[in-house]
Amino acid sequence: LIIRTPFLEMPYLSSHMQAMKDMFMNVDKVEQLPSPRIIRPHLPFYLLPPQLLDTAKVVYVARNPKDVIVSYYFHHKLIKLHGYIGTLEEFAQFFMDDEVVYAPFFPHILDAWSKRHHPNMHFMFFEDMKRDLRGEILKVATFLGKSLSDEQLEKLAEHLHFDNFQKNESVNNESGKKTGAMNQDGHFIRKGKTGDWKNHFSPELNERIDKWIETNLAGTDLTFVTELEHQD
Repeated sequence: LIIRTPFLEMPYLSSHMQAMKDMFMNVDKVEQLPSPRIIRPHLPFYLLPPQLLDTAKVVYVARNPKDVIVSYYFHHKLIKLHGYIGTLEEFAQFFMDDEVVYAPFFPHILDAWSKRHHPNMHFMFFEDMKRDLRGEILKVATFLGKSLSDEQLEKLAEHLHFDNFQKNESVNNESGKKTGAMNQDGHFIRKGKTGDWKNHFSPELNERIDKWIETNLAGTDLTFVTELEHQD
């Protein structure tokens, strides 16, 4: 995965990783890749080249902040580089206070949301993929100028189904446990469910997060789906 779709800023996330940047697909190596290239940054638009949408197609995937907090907490517990030993409630406060990597959450997502009508921008929600994976695959294919036969669509939907995705050694990063980069407990591709936050938030924490979301979305037309009656 890291070779085929380079994680652009990965070699620069820490001084330790920067010292080994020649081992990764760093910016210099990415520049040498033949077109068409798939590049996978986690950075907000305001930290990417300002002409990006005029020179490339961008697929931006957003997820509701409640499930992001839970997922990112377990990610921090899994990856040794983070060194996180606190509780989920403490992590949620760090997240809301913009004290985690890639924070702040809302400026990141609202910047992308404001660009959603650009012809080279495809803004999509994780929750829509859980509701209708096939439909979202077709939307992305259309955006990229690709046509899929029914057979190809069926195979791709099966390949990308979370249960199969989780078992795929090319993306599940289980190798990180062998190299010592990850702790043995947990999985990089963990659960993939919308509404899992309900299994982790206390009523008091949920109320605080609701207020934080409401404050940050005030005056915008962005809304999030935080629960699904049916999901893949």
